[in-house]
Amino acid sequence: MLLQAAGRGKLFWRLFGRWLHLIRKEIVRMSRFARRASLGLLWLCALSSSFAASPAIGLVVANGSFQLDHSRVWASATLFDGNVIETNVSSSQLQLNKGVTLRLAAETRARVYESRLVLEKGIGQLESTNYRIEAASLRVEADKPGATARVQLAGPKRVVVAARDGSVRVSNADGVLIARLDSGREMTFEPQENAGATVTKVSGILALKDGKFIVVDRVTNVTMQVQGAGLEAEVGNLVEITGTVDSNAPTVAGASQLIDVTSIKRLTKGARPAAAAAGAAGAAGAGAAAAAAGGLSTGAIVAIVGGVAAAGTLGGLAAADALPGQGGSQPSTSR
Repeated sequence: MLLQAAGRGKLFWRLFGRWLHLIRKEIVRMSRFARRASLGLLWLCALSSSFAASPAIGLVVANGSFQLDHSRVWASATLFDGNVIETNVSSSQLQLNKGVTLRLAAETRARVYESRLVLEKGIGQLESTNYRIEAASLRVEADKPGATARVQLAGPKRVVVAARDGSVRVSNADGVLIARLDSGREMTFEPQENAGATVTKVSGILALKDGKFIVVDRVTNVTMQVQGAGLEAEVGNLVEITGTVDSNAPTVAGASQLIDVTSIKRLTKGARPAAAAAGAAGAAGAGAAAAAAGGLSTGAIVAIVGGVAAAGTLGGLAAADALPGQGGSQPSTSR
């Protein structure tokens, strides 16, 4: 009897030990699950916070499909900062916050942000102020409300810009104004290698304004303040000036850069008193008249301003009524 009782006691304690072991394992398993659940909850909170920190910036619509961040989308989609849009056979219209309107032609790719659109391929059109299109490091903006800027990436480092219904400004990567296009005008730009060391080359009527020498470049329509030897004798003449950018800011109002002249070449002798008295606006007009009188083609003249080569062109980007892929019935941005 005593032996049987002792055997039953040992069995009890053995089963009790296994039961405790199972309970410990379950507690460990539950604690691991709790830790994983906590990590998952933290991840969801972080993800929710990231979405909350990136509100929608607008809407994109199209008569057909397009790619949004490499996913095919039909008709319309909400835009967030940094989205990549790639059109197919139809153009797309972008309606952003604060009333900004843009269009992308067919076969165009761009990355859209709240304050700028970076063109990676094709043609973009800006129809609003307080926004810009960037292409190959250049910045293109409409000068006034109602103006339209068209920008085409024609190569890795070649950008075509056209102005419609108003003037358009073009700046380099440092924000320096390198061209101002009047309505109906079109130009081609090529940023140069080692732009910081690139010389400046402009041509126009040399004039005096506030006792300082200026040239309104006949290609880019940008005013340059110039300084150097031999300028006095060329006031009123159509000249070609080569120089480098001075580190000091220009002191003449409206001048884009201060240029240290290294060489000056007279192209056409002009009426010095009239050009000298005309100031910046007169210099621009006189330069155009001198070019026409001399039989010069503005499209064949290349200027180098702010490390960017620029030339006037006679392409169809400014003349075309619609962008490639833009049909007669336009998509609506209302929902």
